[in-house]
Amino acid sequence: MTKPDLLSADNHRLPDDESLLVEEVPLAISVNDISLVVMMISPDDIEDFITGYFLTEQIITAPVEIKDIHIERNEAGIEANVSLTGRREHLLKSRRFTRVNAGCGICNHTALEQAFPQLEAAASWSPVPACDFGSLRDAMDKLQEKARKTGALHAALYGSGNDIALGREDIGRHNALDKVIGAVRKRIKNHEEGYLVVTSRCGVELVQKAVIAGFTTLISFSSPTSLAVSFARQHKLNLVFLPRNNQPVFFSREVQHGS
Repeated sequence: MTKPDLLSADNHRLPDDESLLVEEVPLAISVNDISLVVMMISPDDIEDFITGYFLTEQIITAPVEIKDIHIERNEAGIEANVSLTGRREHLLKSRRFTRVNAGCGICNHTALEQAFPQLEAAASWSPVPACDFGSLRDAMDKLQEKARKTGALHAALYGSGNDIALGREDIGRHNALDKVIGAVRKRIKNHEEGYLVVTSRCGVELVQKAVIAGFTTLISFSSPTSLAVSFARQHKLNLVFLPRNNQPVFFSREVQHGS
């Protein structure tokens, strides 16, 4: 019997439908026509992403400080030119930014001072918002319409009580969270009364984003890192790990000792 050549083209499985492949494009962001950063992103909810990214990078402190976002799509990707209020534009020019090509959070910074900026901790712990933890995975599954088709997208959502207000998907876990943060901060008052949920690995950079954007609770389907837990406790962010088919684990003030 002739042994099949596993590397030959005849033995390769062809994709059933390449239209189901997830879309990935470069997004070039400029501020008043001055280039800021290039990132790889799923080309949906661009304005939400830019708002969330600018908030979590501390370029702005509130969505109203963005005057306009002009988006153009071309063969190379997407270009977004952002107009800021005068004060924010001046502060941005006084900061030193490094161009990056992916939304990888801390890994793109060039110094520890950039990776771990001094953040003011909340004055006191907020209670973990009441919600049906057992229903969150089903809610996330319903949200991840594109992920079900492609198997290649992260997701984040925002909920209040047992109501899921909105969710976003993206190839990048940081991007998905930034999209939700941007959408929430633009649309929902008293956002700190709700909670964020992420599907991906919960590293310290996701905790940082939640803290900077003014949220009090972050729920993750993946176990957080020790640094993420330490940072969350330091800044009084309720961090909750929701294992599959198990009870939630609360990394907060109540479990700070002996957890």
